[in-house]
Amino acid sequence: MRHWMFSCKKIIGMISESMDRKLPLTQRMGIRFHLMMCTLCTRYQKQLFFIQKILRSGRKVSEQDEVDFGLSEEGRKRIEKYLNENTGEGKQ
Repeated sequence: MRHWMFSCKKIIGMISESMDRKLPLTQRMGIRFHLMMCTLCTRYQKQLFFIQKILRSGRKVSEQDEVDFGLSEEGRKRIEKYLNENTGEGKQ
């Protein structure tokens, strides 16, 4: 019997690899099982699929595009504040 539990590091690699080729059944099942329990890897997969979709469509993504990756409003504001303070934007 094969080992079904994969680490997050292994799952991330397998998710990325699955974008290029079809994985064996055991790996696909391992990914699905892991994603049922791990919200971070699930979020990673959603982000990767979103990026792939955008790249394949050829359209540009603007700041107004609504994309929900589960980041709270407070988290968004902290990131925006950090970027503004450390990238020179807002310093005029």
